[in-house]
Amino acid sequence: MRYLSREIARLSHQNLGPDEFRSHADLLDHLEHDFYSASGITHDVFVKGVHSHNDYWRRRPLLDALSLGVHSVEADIWYFPDNNDNDVFVGHSKKALRQDHLLDSLYLDQLHAILAGANNRNSTDAVVSGAETATAPAGVWDTDSGQTLYFFIDFKTDGNVLFDVLSKKLDRFRTENWLSWYNTSSSEFHWGPITVIGTGNTPLDRVLGMGERRDIFFDGPLDKLTDADDQIYTLGVSPIASASLKALVGSVSSSNGLSASQLDTARQQVARAHKLGIKTRVWDTPWWPVSKKYAVWNQIIQVNSDFLNADDLADAVAFRN
Repeated sequence: MRYLSREIARLSHQNLGPDEFRSHADLLDHLEHDFYSASGITHDVFVKGVHSHNDYWRRRPLLDALSLGVHSVEADIWYFPDNNDNDVFVGHSKKALRQDHLLDSLYLDQLHAILAGANNRNSTDAVVSGAETATAPAGVWDTDSGQTLYFFIDFKTDGNVLFDVLSKKLDRFRTENWLSWYNTSSSEFHWGPITVIGTGNTPLDRVLGMGERRDIFFDGPLDKLTDADDQIYTLGVSPIASASLKALVGSVSSSNGLSASQLDTARQQVARAHKLGIKTRVWDTPWWPVSKKYAVWNQIIQVNSDFLNADDLADAVAFRN
């Protein structure tokens, strides 16, 4: 990245004493910290249709994804009311939870800092997601400040309890108008820098019952979308619909990926979603052998699905390019 080159040159010419940089490694560590700060992470980065699966497993949760232009990230959250605190943990399983892996510290604090910096630096005339005609706050990417970040939050404990706790934690983003929201009275969608989508144990009835301003959305079932006029899943409920590959088309046994009939099924469901204004994501795709992984990824793109669900972000971003 050109940004890294500029920063290397800048840091190398500073008057830094031996206690500050004892070696080339120290220089790189300092550079790395500076690059991954809120002010520099998205320089020269362009947004790609990739979803960061289990994002919290990365060396730098959230930041690694943003630095690659990944459009969507996912965090699994856990809340234990008996602890008598406000901590929401992030992790894949209960036994993997750690006191320093919290929703606030890993995601919300960093997102708030990034957006605070972006909206101090940038003009507020960005058009978030191309949906607004009036002034709107800037988003997380310097190169595309009008683009929203999709933030999937997978509820792992009681959905009703978690919904209330999460909603309260999002208040600081609401105050700044940094959340996408749907006006249930006027049926208008207002894009913001962050679009929060609940999945897992997220209660659909709580999403539907948020009142006039809905700003926590529901991960729609891509495999169950229909053409019925009374379709409950619309842009105002589910900006994105997801399904596992198996739920969408059945088992994929061939090393060449989906069969012709499976490809047609996937294409039809993606088209149904797009007709409703909903983007799509297919998860649990093959990761081995690599040739099969790439074959399926290519077919997902071929049917116009919007995101590659990825564990190896660099690989997915390069494939998208």
